Amino acid sequence: MIDTSLSKSSQGDPQCFEGLEVGAVSVKWVRRSLEGHVISEVKRHEGYPKEKIQEIFHKYQTNEKSKITITGHATKNFLNLPYYAEAECLEKALLYFNLKPDILISLGGETFSVYPMKDGIIKNIIATTKCAAGTGEFIVQQLLRMGMTIEDGIKASKNGQYTQLATRCSVHCKSDATHRLNKGECTPEDIIKTLIHDLARKVSEMIDSAQWPKDLIILSGGVALNDVFLENLQYYLVDSEIKVLPESPFLEVFGASLYASELQEVAPARGEWFSKTTVEFVNQKSLINAESLLDYRVESDTQKKIVNNGQYILGVDAGSTTTKAVLFNALDDTVGASAYLRTLGNPILATKKCLKKLINSVGEKRIDIIQCGVTGSAREMVSVYLDNCRSFNEILAHARGAVEEVPDVDTVFEIGGQDSKFISFLKGVPIDYAMNEGCSAGTGSFLEESASVDMGIPVEKISDIAIKSTNPIAFGERCAAFINTDLRNALQQGAKQEDVVAGLVYSIAENYISRIVGPRQMGKTLLFLGGVALNKSVGLAIASRSQRNVIVPAHPELMGSVGTALMARDLLQEGITSERDFVLKDLIKGDMELKKLFRCKACENNCEIQNISIRGKVYPFGGLCSKYRLLRQKGIKIEEGQDLVELRNKLMIEEFGAQHVEESLGTIGLPMTLTSHSLFPLYVKFINELGYNVMLSKHSRLGNTKTLASICYPCELVHGAVLDLLNRGADYIFLPHVIELEIPKGFKHGYVCPSTGMIPDIIRAAFESDKDKIISPHIALSKDLIETTLKELRRVSVSLGLNPKIGVNAGKKAISHYREFSKKYQELGKRKIDELKKTPSVIIAGRPYVICPSEVNLALPRKIISRGYNVIPADMLPPLKDREVSERNVWHFTQQIENAVKYVKKYPNLNICLVSCFSCGPDAIIYHHFRQELAGNTFCYLEIDSQTAHAGFETRVGAFLDIIEERRRKKRKETLLAVMS
Repeated sequence: MIDTSLSKSSQGDPQCFEGLEVGAVSVKWVRRSLEGHVISEVKRHEGYPKEKIQEIFHKYQTNEKSKITITGHATKNFLNLPYYAEAECLEKALLYFNLKPDILISLGGETFSVYPMKDGIIKNIIATTKCAAGTGEFIVQQLLRMGMTIEDGIKASKNGQYTQLATRCSVHCKSDATHRLNKGECTPEDIIKTLIHDLARKVSEMIDSAQWPKDLIILSGGVALNDVFLENLQYYLVDSEIKVLPESPFLEVFGASLYASELQEVAPARGEWFSKTTVEFVNQKSLINAESLLDYRVESDTQKKIVNNGQYILGVDAGSTTTKAVLFNALDDTVGASAYLRTLGNPILATKKCLKKLINSVGEKRIDIIQCGVTGSAREMVSVYLDNCRSFNEILAHARGAVEEVPDVDTVFEIGGQDSKFISFLKGVPIDYAMNEGCSAGTGSFLEESASVDMGIPVEKISDIAIKSTNPIAFGERCAAFINTDLRNALQQGAKQEDVVAGLVYSIAENYISRIVGPRQMGKTLLFLGGVALNKSVGLAIASRSQRNVIVPAHPELMGSVGTALMARDLLQEGITSERDFVLKDLIKGDMELKKLFRCKACENNCEIQNISIRGKVYPFGGLCSKYRLLRQKGIKIEEGQDLVELRNKLMIEEFGAQHVEESLGTIGLPMTLTSHSLFPLYVKFINELGYNVMLSKHSRLGNTKTLASICYPCELVHGAVLDLLNRGADYIFLPHVIELEIPKGFKHGYVCPSTGMIPDIIRAAFESDKDKIISPHIALSKDLIETTLKELRRVSVSLGLNPKIGVNAGKKAISHYREFSKKYQELGKRKIDELKKTPSVIIAGRPYVICPSEVNLALPRKIISRGYNVIPADMLPPLKDREVSERNVWHFTQQIENAVKYVKKYPNLNICLVSCFSCGPDAIIYHHFRQELAGNTFCYLEIDSQTAHAGFETRVGAFLDIIEERRRKKRKETLLAVMS
């Protein structure tokens, strides 16, 4: 039960005592009298903590007679006053209220801390990292993105439904939320409800990680005022009593005021209160030094003109942060009218508002809108709204607009609100691209939110302030959450606002060049596009860091819309589409309605498809693949490619799977995780030969509740699989220590990763009461270790009370069974590669336990084959005989990926999609090597974990396939022209 009624007062001298703290985002102040009267103020400092302190002192007439104690490490940077640590102040406050909780939680704007306590004394401190994911301030930022106040958001969350978001990381969460809103998969209310729910979940997990009694929990910090959060926290902590005091929002400062009442010494003179601060950051060159490299053509007051009786194409860019629309003159290539508005989490409403602006621009003139196209993250939903017009990938749209603007362009930097893109051209054709992998540190939203939330600077003033800086702070190229922390530290140290803002601008350029461009080649003619390009200071930072001549066109924010209109015109001219009659006033009428739902039976995913009605027409919408989008827009059913991942799974599980043992000795559970997706025939054969039946685990998301520490997604899945098998009554769990798999020719070793090898020990620690059920022989399939493996399998039979020979014989049969599977699989692979290497295909390269199970791969093979491409798993590829190998590559699965990269470089029709998991050590080591190897090739890189959402995942896969298709289309066109000439 949550108790908010607790309070206390005391009698005594009327003298007042004050406590003060400077936090990450606010200044907290308390004045307390001995009579029990309390005045408090919590004020956002917006980058001016010293000034906010002075405002509070002036407002409440604080002077030399006041007894003041400060707390919080940052406060010492500003004030020469008696100081007590936050932990001491919290203990003091609880003592005053005669409370002895088991757990005290401090919920700040940037960090959370859990204090296990005993007899009123803090025994430990468990704090979050610098990452902002799930903190109160992060929720505030997301509310602002959707145009809501904190109060509005909390109220709205009560009407929402829980939806899946990547709440592990603030920047990935922001990306997922944006894409899901733009695809119409959820509402802003759903997003807020999910963020608050996951905030409560994270806090409860921190409490659990303390492994401490939790009968009584006290909350402190501003988040304690969020009643929806409190309800969710109580849901996770059913057996705990949670108390929120009236003083909870400023509890540590209240404790500081209690210490102030014990001060004996006289406070220093008012003029000595504030100390001289030192900024402990490295500086860099002023942005203005790069002005000679920047060709800034932005025209803010361009007069656009609608031609009476003219023919126009409507181009819409429904982006994550802003929505743009243009009326593009199909005859003279001019923009007749444009609109640029905030999306605010509702792309349909934003599109309507843009259309109304265009209607006002057209006025009484008569025009014909002969085609329409949409790009941007909300393109699918908005295209349905706009009478099922064509939608285009945003990379191709910006590429098309760039070539029209600067015909000899060879490089495009496009920085939007949430996504950033790099495009490389050869003779006007995009040949390479990259997108930010969820990280927002090189995007506009990061710059805007950091400036507005932390410093109160509106986006339109950022550039002028940054350019004034003479000593920009070097924040460097790092995670957005860490830069935010450094930003606040710099402000707390008294850094000039313009130097901090200029440092942020530099970090945008540095993150973009390091994380997105990477080893790719930048050309001589660099075009800077996107809404962020309106900010001249960012253009200067890019010029400074790239040392290239940078062009910013007249309307960089509209290039996606213009490119979309041009692509729609290209299709008209090529006869692929025909003219239509779009009427703006008709397009703003009507609302989209959800009609009957149905299940697609094309594959095992059984996706739920929505029939959406708009203006009397009904369109199928949704699904994990592109089937219904292509059917909706092109009116034809695309012939699907071959799914060799599915073929692999069927061969392994159906043909070489477990048999039913009639008179079995019991059931041994097999977690369908990690090496089970490679050694499945070996494992099930061994179990059957021992005389046991096999129980396969079912996919479970509950496993992460059993992890005792942060761990990679595949190992998290093991926890869920083991939990499922135990709950279903398996007698034993077969979970071997796998050390090494087969060593390919030319390599010295074929290791699995350390986590995979040590997972049995990790599981035993997590399931201590069932640890004796875990069977964990050491297994290695390299020639030198086969005999050792058989000895280990012999040991298994002994532990089960069987004759040792049974274990050895079972092991020999299991290895033989596995080798038979491997031989058949390799033969199948050779036949299929010979058949498919000359047809458009995509190799999915990654660990089999990530790319093969449908519960993990987010329907990646379906997304690809529904576009007409074949899908090939990397472990199906026979080793190339002419390949050079790296002896230092000792990881078995990484060796398979290296082989796949060689195939892509050798066969032009093969493309590659690299799939990894967050926190994967071997992949992190080798990723940059593969990027360099694939320079010049179009490839896709995806990372998966338990919180990866389909929306952002699909955007990147779609961009990858669209680029491939565009390159193929251009090549066919060039070939045709060459033949004709």
